[in-house]
Amino acid sequence: MDILNNREIAIALWLLAISFYIFSSSKMAEVRTSFKGVLSAFFARKIITVLCLMLFYMATVICWLSELDLWNAEQLKNTVFWCVSVGFMSLFKLEQIKKDKNFFKHSVVDSLKLLAILQFIVGVYTFPLWGEVLLVPVLALIGAMLAIAETDKKHHQVKVLLEYCLSLLGVVLIVYTLYMLTTSFGNFGKAKTAYDFFVPPLLTLCYVPFLFFMMAYSTYEQVFVRLTFSINNRFHRYAAKFYAFVLFNVRIRLLERWSYQVARANIESHSDLVDTFKHIFKVRWSERNPKNVPKEHGWSPYEAKGFLVKEGLSAGFYNRLYEEEWSASSPTEEFSDGITPDNIAYYIEGSEEIANLLKLKVNVNDAARSQQACEKLEGMAEILSIYSLNLPLSEEIKNAISCCESYSEKYDGKTISLVVEHWPNHRFNGYVIKLLISSI
Repeated sequence: MDILNNREIAIALWLLAISFYIFSSSKMAEVRTSFKGVLSAFFARKIITVLCLMLFYMATVICWLSELDLWNAEQLKNTVFWCVSVGFMSLFKLEQIKKDKNFFKHSVVDSLKLLAILQFIVGVYTFPLWGEVLLVPVLALIGAMLAIAETDKKHHQVKVLLEYCLSLLGVVLIVYTLYMLTTSFGNFGKAKTAYDFFVPPLLTLCYVPFLFFMMAYSTYEQVFVRLTFSINNRFHRYAAKFYAFVLFNVRIRLLERWSYQVARANIESHSDLVDTFKHIFKVRWSERNPKNVPKEHGWSPYEAKGFLVKEGLSAGFYNRLYEEEWSASSPTEEFSDGITPDNIAYYIEGSEEIANLLKLKVNVNDAARSQQACEKLEGMAEILSIYSLNLPLSEEIKNAISCCESYSEKYDGKTISLVVEHWPNHRFNGYVIKLLISSI
């Protein structure tokens, strides 16, 4: 009981009460069955192996930090919480981490920001146990209701009210913390508090190499599985794996790019296999040394990829689809509420050295949200027009977007088109809007 503070004890008591109800009530039979299924999946050999590797690695790190007097036994609780909340859960988010280039920097830096420091200080002092027991379910309920309210704009007033309640509770916690700091600063101003603050970020920093290793390992595993379907000849498959490991090693983005290229290629000989590697390194060199493309011909595809990066639409690899056709596209970005939200994506098409078509595509899954979708498209189209044509959208194009009507115009050798395609027999009268800027 000395290890846990009152808030943690309150959380533990509520978890015990909920667990007792789930495992004793006849109404929870289906929940117990589902829980057994989750447990059996959790104890799969691969998951247990990875978990054991993580624990062994972190035990080694903790021994090393202890030798440097950067960790002591009083940090056992924080270390266990960190392993469960950060260490273990990060392993289930490897694909998400892989897409976030700044994850490793943010995971440590965010712990040192002013808000994080304030949250830490507020967490040092807790209310009496009876107060925490009452407070925990209230906060959990508000948090759950807020998560539901954020899924639909019609709950906006409820969302505002819940945010106001959370803000009010936050103010109460801050006032209580300031009072405790002035009356019993001794509980805060001690060495253990300093350890409590810097040990979790330090563990995260030390965890980065292991997480990167697991990310590389999982990527190689996925790529090698795909090779089974892409390359029929066993010798060529083994050669592909060997070359990939030697040439790409920890450069997993190049590895993934190569695997997609292999899937499109027809590998019938060793020279075909070698050509896939040559192609990847040739394209990477072209990305780093983009050629100047005459304005009348189009755009450099590697420059066009970055036109909408700041708006969250970053086109991926510019790859060859067929003999002379190349393309790149961004992941779809959802921007509305509801079960099937509307989304937008950015596409680039052309040849190896010249992009001659830039396309914004909006899928409107519910005609009732047409205004929001048109506003989103107009904002993105305005930025794309400025970057690609050095001029804003014309009033005619803006009116066509607002009215969801097809339209086309020419400017300085380029064609700007708006294409509206309605989906037949769609439940919510959905449709797609495409804005095309081409030099064809």
